[in-house]
Amino acid sequence: MGSEKGFILTRSAYNSKGTATLCYYGRSESGPFKILINSHRPLFFIERSTKIPDLPGMERENLDLKTFSGGNVDALYFESLNSYYEGRRLLKSRRIQMFESDVRPADRYLMERFIKGGVELSGRHELHENLTVWYNPILKPADYTPSFKWISIDIETEPIDKSEKQGTLFSIAAHGTFSGEDIKKVFVLDRDNNFENSTVIPEIKGAIIEYKSNEKDLILSFLKFVKNWDPDILIGWHVIGFDFRFLAEKCSTLHIPFTLGRGLKNTIINERSSGMFSAEIEGRIVIDGPQTLRSSFFKFADFKLETVAMEVLGKGKDISPDEDKLKEIIRRFNNDKPALARYNIEDSILVSEIYMKTGLIEQLKTRSLITGLTMDRVNMSVAAFDHLMLPAVHRKGKVAYDVDDVISGGHAAGGHVFTSAPGLYLHVAVLDFKSLYPTIIRTFFIDPISLNTALPQILSKGQNSGDILITPSGHRFSRSEHILPNFLTEMMKERENAKKVKNTNLSQAIKILMNSFYGVMGTTGCRFYHPDLPSAITETGQWILKTTTGFLKGMEYNVIYGDTDSVFVSLKEVEFADPLKAGDKLRDRVNEYFNKKIKEDFGVESRLEMEFEKYYPKFFLPAMRSTKEGARKRYAGYLEDGSIEFKGLEVVRSDWTPLAKKFQKELFERFFSDQEIIEWIKNFISILKEGHFNNLLVYKKKLSRKAEEYTKTTPPHIKAVRLEDPENKKGLKEIEYFISLEGPLPLSMGIDNIDYAHYVEK
Repeated sequence: MGSEKGFILTRSAYNSKGTATLCYYGRSESGPFKILINSHRPLFFIERSTKIPDLPGMERENLDLKTFSGGNVDALYFESLNSYYEGRRLLKSRRIQMFESDVRPADRYLMERFIKGGVELSGRHELHENLTVWYNPILKPADYTPSFKWISIDIETEPIDKSEKQGTLFSIAAHGTFSGEDIKKVFVLDRDNNFENSTVIPEIKGAIIEYKSNEKDLILSFLKFVKNWDPDILIGWHVIGFDFRFLAEKCSTLHIPFTLGRGLKNTIINERSSGMFSAEIEGRIVIDGPQTLRSSFFKFADFKLETVAMEVLGKGKDISPDEDKLKEIIRRFNNDKPALARYNIEDSILVSEIYMKTGLIEQLKTRSLITGLTMDRVNMSVAAFDHLMLPAVHRKGKVAYDVDDVISGGHAAGGHVFTSAPGLYLHVAVLDFKSLYPTIIRTFFIDPISLNTALPQILSKGQNSGDILITPSGHRFSRSEHILPNFLTEMMKERENAKKVKNTNLSQAIKILMNSFYGVMGTTGCRFYHPDLPSAITETGQWILKTTTGFLKGMEYNVIYGDTDSVFVSLKEVEFADPLKAGDKLRDRVNEYFNKKIKEDFGVESRLEMEFEKYYPKFFLPAMRSTKEGARKRYAGYLEDGSIEFKGLEVVRSDWTPLAKKFQKELFERFFSDQEIIEWIKNFISILKEGHFNNLLVYKKKLSRKAEEYTKTTPPHIKAVRLEDPENKKGLKEIEYFISLEGPLPLSMGIDNIDYAHYVEK
């Protein structure tokens, strides 16, 4: 017996001896642990009035819960996962409505105990090698944040053609880090036994090469190394979609189990969507670099390891981007295996250093503790909303729908955007509502329970029930029964505290979660969807922006631009001498106005908070293409420090050439600093036509679908793809191309015969 705090890494459910078993792995104060719960009965709900046949292994029980439409509810408990899934399948085939039948049992068990990553364990446990196994322990939420043990993995292989048999595995590198430990190992194929079994890499401190005479021994040695090192997290660059997929196929060919986990289960690779992969590894989490950085809001020119390493670390790969990488790897494998090993382990180290420098693992861990999701699922905002709402909804006496039963009610209006005549504006203050949509939810009590509570009150007491609050958009919510407003209040307090102590990971995690709620409630992929929820938020947001604009115009200010939660205001001439003081004053006036108006008009306290975000001495609003009106979501602002902020213009868009970005950036620098422009443009075009900018003429485009799927039209990048890969063998995800006098050509053909007129026009 005893108790201990830990952090849950993975969760799963399976049948064992005819009963459902929940299994959780994690890391505690004393090391890795495993939780086994075999006393759990998976369940879902149906309405009490619903008649169903007797189902094997099922027990029906009356509950003091209701559906959102008011029906009384029973729970159906099942003795095993097999009977649970079979019961669900049978009822669905008979079109019998179920409630929450799509909630995974292992998730439900944690969320109903309000456990979000951190957990306190108490009960019987035993030590099995280096793993503590807990049997049916009592679980409670706990404030616990561990340090994780991780390994960065990278493989080198023979080039793989999709139409041919899988290539040879050359080497596997692993860089492990944990609490001051640092281990570097490379397993290299040496069929001719030309090298000693184990040697060092002189250029890299502590790096060891193990040579193996065949691929089977190479993989088995690597798997044994992972088992002995016993990491919590596996990291890499496209490590799931490339490295693990390759190893899984190779293991299948060699008839050996691909066991990367803490148990005996095979690693399973899933492709969720085109180019997006996940891995099921017993007891370990996989954090794949590119797709995790994208979902964590990092931005780079592209997500190649070389690009990200240069930007984050200031250094790149051992093989230069200018070299033929595949050719050089084959050369090293055939003639210089130590150099191949060095290249392989350096890639692994680069990945580790990127993760450490960006704080990616810490950010994911923090988001896991906030959302309750595992670290590889924290970007799944609908699942995070479920984890928050479901246990709270049950305690309000309700059960939720299955996602498949949600009916679409149309799309909500977007944020209000308005603009003025295009041109140059001087002394512009930008006022911005802080976390507008979360504060609207807090102010007007917008959430599924509040909406559901208001409806029967309207039916029984009429529109004037004292508990009903009517939003500026005309939607009705309960003042007393709600979940989200209180949760957001606590989250905003926690975020302010995080900012004070400079905990950027926690601050960012809370911001991401809060901002996701509007989008979640607006998607039919959410079981709590109702069209009134997103509509009430966005339409109230429009009212707030329009009301703000009207208030400022009433004080004789020129409001030149507005977008969703911000307004751009031209200051008055008397304020030019101290624009920062003027911006602060405007902020205070708007806040005072809304505090009074919302209290008087709606009888609630305003949670809106206007901020003075920035001041532009000069601000340029371009014209919309083919019209004389000011553009929307496109502008350039000149700041006091001489830097320029671009919004929506070519210089910040990924689908324009480096040449267009260079030209536009220099153009605005000259424009805002009153330098000569016409002659500079003429000279720029002359230099272009002389070929001095040829390295800046490349377009880069990601492929959202296959080239053969374009039948009605053929965009330029698809023409380039068909020249680069006419037989669709390469599986291209991205294409680099330029415009020649013959049309679009892939960069691989070499830049020549350039259509300079095209680039001048663009």
